[in-house]
Amino acid sequence: ELSISSLSVALVAMAAELIQEDLTLTRRVGETVSFSCGGTDHCYYVFWYQKKDTETFRIIVVIRDGKVDSFTDQSERDDFSAERTANGWELKIKKIKSAHSASYYCSCDTNIPTQNKHRGTENH
Repeated sequence: ELSISSLSVALVAMAAELIQEDLTLTRRVGETVSFSCGGTDHCYYVFWYQKKDTETFRIIVVIRDGKVDSFTDQSERDDFSAERTANGWELKIKKIKSAHSASYYCSCDTNIPTQNKHRGTENH
């Protein structure tokens, strides 16, 4: 059995409080596990991170403007999925491997990126 823990961290200046209810989940290799991240209604970006004991935080999936934008690499795309729920977002590990034993964090960014708007020339 593997113990997989899930914690939340809000990395925003605005008061966005994220909710992750299941702080520790234990599953067997080959099973499926899901982590929830609530309170993301006002988030433009939602990030899911993986943190192993001896490693730094690693982004595994980026959600932008309500859609899954990118996975870090192909192995994340194969092993993980992210789905919108009524209360926020859910990270799912499809078939647990021993390599998935880690802490998983969600974070939020409420800032919408500014776009460079091209101003056309107006003739008089």
